Formats: sequence, structure tokens, C-alpha cells
Amino acid sequence: MKANRAFLLPVIAAALAFLAYVLPTPSEPQRPPSRVAVTQVLYACPADKTITVAAGQVRRGTSSSATVLLGNGKDAALADASTWRTSVVDGQGVIVDQQGRRSGAGGFFAGKASKTDGGGLVVGSCSGVLDSAWLLGLGSGGKHFSTVSLTNLANSTAVVDLDLWGPDGEIDGVDTKGIVIKPLTTRRIRLDSLAAGETDLALQVLRRRGSLSAVVSDTSTAIFRGTEPVTATESPRRDQVVGGLVSGGSGRTLELLNPGSTTARVNVSVLGPKNTFTPSGLSNIKVKAGSVKQVTIPSAAGSDRMALHVISDLPVAATVRMAPSNTDYAYAEAVPPLAGPALVPVALGPSAGAPDLILSAPKADASVQVQAFDAQMRSVASKTVSIKGGTTQHLDSGQEFKGKAVAYLVVRPKGDVIGAATYAKGGGISSLALVAAPETVLGPQVRPLG
Repeated sequence: MKANRAFLLPVIAAALAFLAYVLPTPSEPQRPPSRVAVTQVLYACPADKTITVAAGQVRRGTSSSATVLLGNGKDAALADASTWRTSVVDGQGVIVDQQGRRSGAGGFFAGKASKTDGGGLVVGSCSGVLDSAWLLGLGSGGKHFSTVSLTNLANSTAVVDLDLWGPDGEIDGVDTKGIVIKPLTTRRIRLDSLAAGETDLALQVLRRRGSLSAVVSDTSTAIFRGTEPVTATESPRRDQVVGGLVSGGSGRTLELLNPGSTTARVNVSVLGPKNTFTPSGLSNIKVKAGSVKQVTIPSAAGSDRMALHVISDLPVAATVRMAPSNTDYAYAEAVPPLAGPALVPVALGPSAGAPDLILSAPKADASVQVQAFDAQMRSVASKTVSIKGGTTQHLDSGQEFKGKAVAYLVVRPKGDVIGAATYAKGGGISSLALVAAPETVLGPQVRPLG
């Protein structure tokens, strides 16, 4: 699946040292939390005979193991934390556990869906432990249905709630609260088993207990046809940017969720290749309380690659469905600006080729360094992309690094940059939001005991 957009991952960072510390007393001055190095990364990937799983990192790790579900066997091909590696895993899923200080580990998967399931190219990011995930563009109708794959990453029971919204309001689904996932297992839930007949749905996955990851697959044989992993978008907010919209003047639909109790008013501007502008048809959009609304992006927005700046008076969540042809579709999600280097997969088996990077600078001028690496983590090429503030630029990595043995890219931002990697092959399309690799997280404010 494509990126919460960022991995939400566990941190094991010198746990014994924390025994000598306590939280400060109210009388002491408050200090901001500091960054703590990530030393362990856990994530889960879907697996199947038609899916290639890829694992890599920004820096070499010290060790890695891959546990195949079910049966808890090991996949040796994914175990070397000093290389970019791929494997076709024969199982229900695979859990990767990587050790290494600030290694920035991440996993991805790719494949091609069968024609009976809509067909199309599938490229997604593997999911780490989540607290909450918001997903839009889903369905539970006969020609558009979505499946949630919940994986328990630990040896204890996990519990999750699923909340659903549709165009007519919040949906009282069947058995959506307190869903139990057994240790080290994956449970797949089709949304039509919770609330059938809904052609357009928004979903919140809310972890209640345990170590849980989620990957959502969306399939359609309706007007838009294909299959796509749906990445979590940012939680409802008043100001957000949906990046990575591919070129093409049709087939773009903005999905908006207002989970609140009052009608929200939304204004959308376009970050195009030259400037930021507000086309007619994207101003003062009203989204009823507790509901999902679809808005066709008008031709006045142009046909260039772009990002959408979504501003609202009340918190909303946003995603864009992109269907540039009748053979496949993809999603673009709202993600925060990159806070560090991002991994971009290139070697993903036979299904996917090299991606087109779509990069936006929503504020001031910015730039990114795109560095290409081979499977042995050796740098083979590099390119810097400058982005004028308020615009969107792109880099065709297949053309830029043609003839190089590229396994993956590392995108390093300078300034606020929001981006996505678009994969296209054989009429298929898939999009992967760029999120920072898990090198550090915010740690608690502490003081020495005594």
C-alpha cells in the first residue's frame, strides 16, 4: 500500500535508561520533547504468489528477520539488513523486524491484480504499528468494494474499532467495535460485511489495544476500473495539501470527509507547474456534518501534474481519486511535508517500473536531492530538483537514471516538500505518497531521579 502516508512504528531506544528518570514536576519549567533515535522497526506486508515484497533502509541495519504468516516460518530472502532485497512470499502476509540505530527501514509491495478483481497495477507501502488511520475513496457496493487487512504484529491480542461514513452520514455498521485480532495473524474484512451497498465510504481504523497494522485494498469494476492499495490520509484538519496528482484533465475526484457535527466550508487551490491559483468550481464547497462528499475537479484546474491545497473552516479529511483512463486508477492522499529522507522503491519485481516523482513546495522555495542506489546500497547517481514556492515539479526517474542499476531512491528535502511516486506500466497506474523514513521519533520530557 502506498503512506501515513507515514509509518507509525515502535521505538526501542535504551529502555533501561528510562528507569532512572521520571516526568518533571508541575513546578519545573516545561521543555519541548527531544528526538529519539529509532533502533527497531516492525511492519507488515501483504503476501501472495502474485505479489513481490521489497525491504530496504536508508542506512544499513544490524539485523533483520521476516516472519511468514501463517505458520510463523522465516523468509531468508528478506533477512539481510545491508541490502535492498525482494521476495515472493508464499503466505498470508509477512512481518519484518529490523534492528539498527536510525536505519530508516521500510517495506513495499507490488503486483498486478486479476481481471476479475478489476485488474490494474498495485504498488503500496507496508504498514507499521498504527494508532489511528483515516482512509477515503472506499466502497462496499457490488462493483466497488474494499478490504481491510489487519495484522497483529505481537504475541498478545490486539483490538481495533472501525468507524464508517457515507454520503448520507455516519454508518452504524455490523460488529465494527472491539474487533479482536489473534497474535501474529492477519484478519481480512470486506467492508460489505460491515455495511453493504455503499458506493462511497470513508473509514477510520482506531487501535484500542496491542500492536496492529492495517493495509486497505480497493477494487472497482464500475466506471473507474482497477485495483489500488489505499494509503491513510492525514487526520481531519483545516489546512492540508494533497500532493502527487498525475497529468490528465479528466478522471480526478476530490473525496472529502467531514466527521464533525456542523457543515464545513472548503476552498481548494491548485499548485501547478508555474504558480498557485483557484479555479472556478473549487470555492465554497459545502460538506454536510458527518458525511462524505465527492467533488469532480473541473477542467479549469488544468491537465498538468499538481497538488491541491485544501483549506476549510472545520476539520475535514481529503483524498483524490485519479482515473486518467478506463483501465486503472490510483489515489493521492494528504501527507505532511517530508521531515527527513524518504525511501522510494524501484526494484519491485516485474509488475512495476521506475516511478515519476511529483514534488510540490506549498510555501517557500524548496529543493530535493534524489539519490539513486543499487541493491547493494551503493550510490549510482544523483539529481537535485528545485521547486519554486507554490508550484509542483516532477522528475521521471526512469529517464533520469536510465542505464543505471537502480534498486531504490532516497529523496532528501530542503524546505517544505510534499511528494508522491507514480508508477505506470501496461495501462496500469499506482501512486505512493512520500513519507519520511523512521529514523527518529519524539521522546518524552524527563529529568534525573532525585
